[in-house]
Order: sequence, then C-alpha cells, then structure tokens
Amino acid sequence: MTKWQCVECGYFVEGTKPPDTCGGCRSHCSFTDVTCYRPECGGPASADPMVMNLIAQKIGKMPAPLRPVQQEKTAEVVYAEKVTKDSLFQGLNDKEIKQVLGIGELRTYQPDEFVFREGEEAKHIYIVDEGKLKVISPEKEELYDASAGDILGWSALMLPFTRTASAVAAEKSRVHVIEGERFQEFCEKNPSIGYKITRNTGRIIAVRMRNARAMSADLVYG
Repeated sequence: MTKWQCVECGYFVEGTKPPDTCGGCRSHCSFTDVTCYRPECGGPASADPMVMNLIAQKIGKMPAPLRPVQQEKTAEVVYAEKVTKDSLFQGLNDKEIKQVLGIGELRTYQPDEFVFREGEEAKHIYIVDEGKLKVISPEKEELYDASAGDILGWSALMLPFTRTASAVAAEKSRVHVIEGERFQEFCEKNPSIGYKITRNTGRIIAVRMRNARAMSADLVYG
C-alpha cells in the first residue's frame, strides 16, 4: 500500500491516496508519496527513509518514523541521490551486466581531473569501477562522493542531454565509460535488457522528482 507523508508536519498515512485533511495539521496539506521504489530500502513494502529525511530537513524536525528499523538505517542525507549499478541494472543477471559493461571502455582519471562539467552535452554514462569521484553542483557545492558501483551521467539517456552537475576525480580512479548512443543501440538490439533498464531509469527519475518536490528544489541533478 502507498505510504504518504505531509510535507508540512511530517504526518504519515498509508492508503491508495492521501487524505483530504491531514491528521497531524488538521488542515488541507500537501502529501508526498514516500513509498520505497529503490532496491536499497526494501521496495514498495517499505517507506523510503531518504525521502522521509528530506521532508524532515525541510520542516525542521524529525517526525515519528513509519517503520523505526528503516529510520535507523538511514544514510547521510544528500541533495542529489546516488544512482548505483543495483538500481539501474535491477533485474539483470551478472552475464547481462557484463554485456552492458562490454560495450564501453575502462578509463583512468588522475586526482583533480574532470570527468565531465556542468553544462556540457551529455554523451557518456560513467560507472565507477575503482576510486572516488566528487559530484559538484553549478554553485560549486559538493553534492556527494561516487565510489565503486555508482553510476554518473545517466542524463545521457534522456533529453535535453545536458550535464546538470560536474564530476572530478577525488583520487586516482578507474571508470567504465559507455557512449550514450551505443548504449541505446545495444538496448534496441537486446530488448529484454533494454526494457529492464528503461523501467529502472523511469523509477530513478520518479524518485529524483519526488525528492526535489519534498525539498521544494528547482533542479534535479543527474
């Protein structure tokens, strides 16, 4: 069942749709879907602790969690959520993942070397194999560190194909670099794999947009 949270007071409720009147504020508030759509937090049977914390950060307090166990496992809240191999490649087996990685090349980046810059045309997808990359906002704010298994540059899969953040190597790093057009051609030739990745990409976008709404943010970094 869908989990909802009031973005004004943090009140939780479960149901097919949010109530007309908030049980916490006793007024007509805006509710956000806080159901987990990521494999990292247990799927739809659970609430998404990251979204819950984003709302808590916005309203300035921590409401009573829907499921305390999930709340205890909450990772550090960041403005932009990481995308991992587990989330983009969910449903793919090891052989299929190796097929995807095989269409790219493995590159090495030295410390302080830019992998890509904000505003550039998004032509490649980057999957960290070893090392650490810093993701930086247009305002030069460090959003998060991408380490082994994290994916950057998934904006190469969708319009307007423009980088919304920059990435620079924090240390010597090895990264799988896959050309976006070649990636799309591969998915067209392998429809089963392509369908799963398209489904997962849609889920990632939905989560990003939901998080941005919870934070009243104007930009969604990818």
